[in-house]
Amino acid sequence: MNIGLIRGAYLSQFEMQTYEHLLGRADLEAYHIKINRFPTNIIKVPIRHVACVDDPVTLVSPKLGFYFNLFLQATNGLDYWHYGLEKILAGRDIAHTMETFNAFSWQALQAKKKFGTKLVVTVWENRPYAAERFAAKRRMKYEVIAGADLFLAMTPRSARCLELEGAPPEKIRVLPPGINSERFQPRAKPADWQQKLGLKPDDFVFVSVAALRWEKGVYDILHAFKRLTLDRPGRALKLIFAGSGPEADRLKELAARSGLAAHVIFTRFPYDQMHAAYNLADVFVLGSTARPGWLEQFGYVLPEAMASGTPVISTLHGSIPEVVGDCGVLVPPSDFIALAGAMQRLLDTPAEREQLARAGRARALAEFDSHKQADRLLAEYEGLMK
Repeated sequence: MNIGLIRGAYLSQFEMQTYEHLLGRADLEAYHIKINRFPTNIIKVPIRHVACVDDPVTLVSPKLGFYFNLFLQATNGLDYWHYGLEKILAGRDIAHTMETFNAFSWQALQAKKKFGTKLVVTVWENRPYAAERFAAKRRMKYEVIAGADLFLAMTPRSARCLELEGAPPEKIRVLPPGINSERFQPRAKPADWQQKLGLKPDDFVFVSVAALRWEKGVYDILHAFKRLTLDRPGRALKLIFAGSGPEADRLKELAARSGLAAHVIFTRFPYDQMHAAYNLADVFVLGSTARPGWLEQFGYVLPEAMASGTPVISTLHGSIPEVVGDCGVLVPPSDFIALAGAMQRLLDTPAEREQLARAGRARALAEFDSHKQADRLLAEYEGLMK
């Protein structure tokens, strides 16, 4: 069984960790463009470079590339168009793309029409009728919805959106991504990172792994943590923001102005050390909130934290409740008071932290383990070829 994986600019080590378990069981090839947004050097799935219409302009200037991409969307829908993709897919049994509205998904549909290549589409988008601003892109999207053989929705919310848009329910499967539950597992706090970050053995540590952007609720987390320090003045509390982004400088300035400079740590973890971030944490916090044109989708950090045995606090936003289930504490988005209450609750109740740690680990193993997800994925491929 020959499978081509097309992800445009979003080929990632996070998603491919599931597909790596299929090596030797299926013939996989992933396609890479120069402007890919993630490093690909640690991906074990064989990768083939394909020229993309966006590459030259974006390599000259990312800002110019953004506007060029927008121009392509508005005029002909050919953003992320892969040169020669249809011919490449002629030799593949299955073309597995990402999102119904991408030009390369439409290209894979043409390969199906010409060569009989089966079309599978992974769907992360959890907003109905998304990416329909421009007529050409909208037309291509609904041709893909009508012509695809199988949709793999990352969350139940994504599946419901597909149904609203007219995708046949019998062609939709909910199959979340997998995470490495052997790497992300409960461990003692790593002494090397404690020393590096200046943490003391009696520090109670909250960790947020996220881009430092407004929609990740980083200000709500900081405000909630400030409230917590006022309500529990005798406790040794630390907050770690593990990430980077456009709000970094303002967050640091606000932390200092709030008297939290000694309590808030800004750092980054290389992905091969990301498990250490969760193992440092007594509680993991993700404060995602809505912004126009975006809802939190799957969020790898949630099952990674759960697999690590770290109690999770997050928000009732996007697909987060579907990922966390009843194995975390969820509060309304953009409500720092509710967030502070949840943080205080877990700070004060070790028994609940322990219960959430066990439940989160069990859920991660059952629902998101990459070995199990690979088996489920292979079964879907095999069913398609019968």
